[in-house]
Amino acid sequence: MDLKGLDAEEIVKKLDKLRPNTDYLSKAVLQYNVETHEIFTNKTKYPDKLVETEEGTASQPINRIGFAFQQLIVDKIVAFGFGKPVTYIPTNDSFSLVQDVLKQNKIISLTRDAAREVYGTTKVAEVWYLTPEADRLRVKLLRPTEGDVFYPVFENGDMTAFVREIILKDDSDKEVEYREIYTAEEKIVLKKESQWIEEGRERNLIGKIPVVYGSQKKTEWDIVQVLIERMEELASGHAETNDYHADPKVKAKGELTGFARKGQKGAIFQMEKDSELDYLTWDNNTESQKLEFDNLKEFVYKLTQTPDISFEKLKSMGAISGVAAQYYFMDIHLKVEMKREIWDDYLTRRINIIKAFLANVLSTKDAKKLEELEVDIVYNPYMINDMKEKISYLMDATGGQAIMSVETAMRNLGIDDPVEEMQRIRDENEYSAETENAKTFGL
Repeated sequence: MDLKGLDAEEIVKKLDKLRPNTDYLSKAVLQYNVETHEIFTNKTKYPDKLVETEEGTASQPINRIGFAFQQLIVDKIVAFGFGKPVTYIPTNDSFSLVQDVLKQNKIISLTRDAAREVYGTTKVAEVWYLTPEADRLRVKLLRPTEGDVFYPVFENGDMTAFVREIILKDDSDKEVEYREIYTAEEKIVLKKESQWIEEGRERNLIGKIPVVYGSQKKTEWDIVQVLIERMEELASGHAETNDYHADPKVKAKGELTGFARKGQKGAIFQMEKDSELDYLTWDNNTESQKLEFDNLKEFVYKLTQTPDISFEKLKSMGAISGVAAQYYFMDIHLKVEMKREIWDDYLTRRINIIKAFLANVLSTKDAKKLEELEVDIVYNPYMINDMKEKISYLMDATGGQAIMSVETAMRNLGIDDPVEEMQRIRDENEYSAETENAKTFGL
């Protein structure tokens, strides 16, 4: 996007026309945080109850129960998709420079946080920048869940600008609005005073927008939001019913002539002949509600391709084999595979931006190798590792022959020095044999 020759007011006016509607995103953030669910905040849809008191009619709070299914759904897909870090397969050794930058910026956690934002709010962005000393590369993750406001500008499928809106407080504690605009040629900072003014421009040293942007159209729970709201309504209503019937109520037939004093134990009630006194029982007919709640819960898991790995669910399944676990988790693995439509481009762009900073600023002597560098990305979805079944399968394939040495097996167990450990075992065996011989022959 060419912004040259435009003043600050003209730039803002041009970009504001391209600003996307954020109504869906704002609603998603409210749904993601359980404390801002409608069951708690919408008193029109879920009003408090009115009760009669000595002073007249008063409002009494009702039970409000929310479920954090939205966070659970997001956390599951993040854990299965990026619980195990992705593997990078580079074409030359200059990738070690890229790897150093990734480690310095704690890229494993950063990727999980980015995925959580995309799945929970529909978008995320990384802004890469040089430290003031221009000797290190840093990244700022922009999160809608923390109030960050940003959007890209696309032309013919290519990002031609990226806009970040910021509100800061000045020395007098007054809020001041800023706009950061990134293009392939420059970074522009605008400030709102009586009107928009240009506070600074700086040349883009890498020739591409230093931003990684990822998005999807809907949140992960969008298709089941109405089901979650119904579950919250059911649970809240059931809590109200429980409260109503919690204190015992007594019904009397005939005439009572004397009452027990308040707090008296072993109380006696005086009644006329043929009078009756017993507790008013509650016909606890909640089976229909329980069935509806359980069905809704099952549909929430199924429609979002989220496995139910609660203790009760796994206990009911018994000891499942590795193959059975693969089938059980197949649905979410397919979902992880589909998400590559987002993350292939996202992770590749991240690598390319780091390469550009290295080649143009931080390690210019390696520019040629960095330009030639290509990186394949391999995803490693989480899976329960049934080692016993795996070994049995491999031994069947080799006709019962050993598939690894004792030393390798020890290394797989995490033993630091298998050779020394095997020598200790031999020494212990020899000592045991000598002791046994001494006992046998009375030596």
